[in-house]
Amino acid sequence: MKVFFLNIPFLHRFTRESRSPGVAPSGTLYYPIYLALAAGLVRQRGYTIDFLDAPAEGYDLKQTEDRVAKFGPDLIVATTVTASVAHDIRVMDHLAKQTGAMTMLVGTHPTALPIETLKASPSLDFVAVGEYDFTVLELVWHFDSGKTRQQLHEVAGLAYRSGEEFILNERRPWHENLDEIPWASLIYRDFLKIEHYSYGAQLHPEVTIVSGRGCPYQCTFCVFPQTITGQRYRPRSVRDVVDEMEFIQKTWPQNKEIMFEDDTLTVDKTRMRELSEEILRRGLKVTWSGNARADFDDVELLKLMKKAGCRLFCVGFESSDQKILDEMRKGGATIGIRERFVRACAEAGIMIHGCFLFGGVRETRETMRATLEMAKRMKLDTAQFFPIMVYPGTRAYEEAKREGELVTENYETWLRGSGYYVSQVCRGQLSAEEISAFTDRAYREFYLRPAFIWQKIRQFFVSPSERSRIILGFLFFLKKVFTRDK
Repeated sequence: MKVFFLNIPFLHRFTRESRSPGVAPSGTLYYPIYLALAAGLVRQRGYTIDFLDAPAEGYDLKQTEDRVAKFGPDLIVATTVTASVAHDIRVMDHLAKQTGAMTMLVGTHPTALPIETLKASPSLDFVAVGEYDFTVLELVWHFDSGKTRQQLHEVAGLAYRSGEEFILNERRPWHENLDEIPWASLIYRDFLKIEHYSYGAQLHPEVTIVSGRGCPYQCTFCVFPQTITGQRYRPRSVRDVVDEMEFIQKTWPQNKEIMFEDDTLTVDKTRMRELSEEILRRGLKVTWSGNARADFDDVELLKLMKKAGCRLFCVGFESSDQKILDEMRKGGATIGIRERFVRACAEAGIMIHGCFLFGGVRETRETMRATLEMAKRMKLDTAQFFPIMVYPGTRAYEEAKREGELVTENYETWLRGSGYYVSQVCRGQLSAEEISAFTDRAYREFYLRPAFIWQKIRQFFVSPSERSRIILGFLFFLKKVFTRDK
């Protein structure tokens, strides 16, 4: 069996593995991490693969079709999300017709709506539900070993068409030993160019990996834990993680930072200490960052992490209103706890990229303004503002549908023509358009403040390592922020 793994061509720098898929105003482009992990597992078991990240490589449909046809796959596996699913299904139908290959969609949207996804296509063969590494591998093995479509009920985590019927198998259990899955960076090395990828908050170039999957917290809007990774943290061993960090540093001497895209890297303080100590024990000179929750205020541990190379945390503060936070089920994330977290990071010398949401349950014009003013007051290196996106598979989506606050389920309208995401919910007197417009305003107000501009000028001269990131961010700001309504 030959398997082609594809991030489908769409808009330039369109990201599917973000928590809010789309074209980011910062120019951020995520690595196709989970698709790479699945590809690495299939390759490790002896199957021939090709891997194409079309948005990163700038491939159009014709170039993609030519690459796929030249490889001659038996199966094409592609990742999709709500905002691009209609487009992605059309591309997969086209590739199936042109190549004769079987087709499979994976990711957050087909996990949430597997049968609907299959029914939207005249030819799509399979959909994976949930964590899909071993589902893809088992499907490949199924056909390679001579088994038939009539026996597909044996493959857990699979939805498929059988004649005129659509069948959903039992869900695959979460995989516990993540050390068994080959590093995503092995696929990056062989198929991707790290210079194509950037996070607005990270140094450039950077390499993104995951050291664990899942998040025990219950945030209603966060799509990955509710669909792909689960709501229990399953970490890789510290040794395996640091081994991959060493591999990255040796493979890409030009790399400036490793980003941990775990849902919440700092869930386990003991593990954070062990990770930091192992980096220091090996004498590994590496800069790294990760997603953190704003309740991590152990200054001693933060200082140890800083010594081991931790540079920055990406943190979801979301709102300044406690009632809105409670509606989001941001349990334990009180205003006071967040203030202690910010002070502790400042004392340890770790920077913060703050993320804020507009349009939560109980949101008003006054609470949106208060959240923006809070963001301005906080000691943040950078900030990101989102109109809340309620994706299928999340509790926030079900709540919005139940309350009649979901504007449309026509997924092709969930992005502007430029690729920026727009809110699909209304809250009381707040329309979806007003929520999205305030998000645009928040970017301008936050980044055009004289205090922030002076902060970045000073950082440019005091911290040479930050210069390329500041320049890159400024250029994307000029290009994107002022055209967000297009």
